[in-house]
Amino acid sequence: MLTFTPSQDERTVALRFDGGLTKEDALKLNEVISRKYEEEGSFNIFAEVGTVDLASIPDALRGVEFDMKRLMAFNKVALMSEQNWLQFAEGLGMGEIARLKTRHFNPGEYEEAWEWLGEE
Repeated sequence: MLTFTPSQDERTVALRFDGGLTKEDALKLNEVISRKYEEEGSFNIFAEVGTVDLASIPDALRGVEFDMKRLMAFNKVALMSEQNWLQFAEGLGMGEIARLKTRHFNPGEYEEAWEWLGEE
């Protein structure tokens, strides 16, 4: 389930993901990112990730048309999770995406993550 959380910075989309992804989640994410892109041009993402039901993702994304220009308009992504999903992305051959100003933070490292997002 995807939920949007209060952001400490108007340039940052903050969210929490835990469990499975639904089509409604994917549509809402697309809507929020599109709106932020229209408002700011570029933005940051703060994502807290719990468990991930990988099997739910293909069905949730089927038929959802993401504008990749908007989706990739982020400056930085702070990814807070038990598992280092950046290493997972590298293993799937998505290293280029993982290296685009993305940093892993351990659970509870809120201050460090928000500080990093605020750095120019």
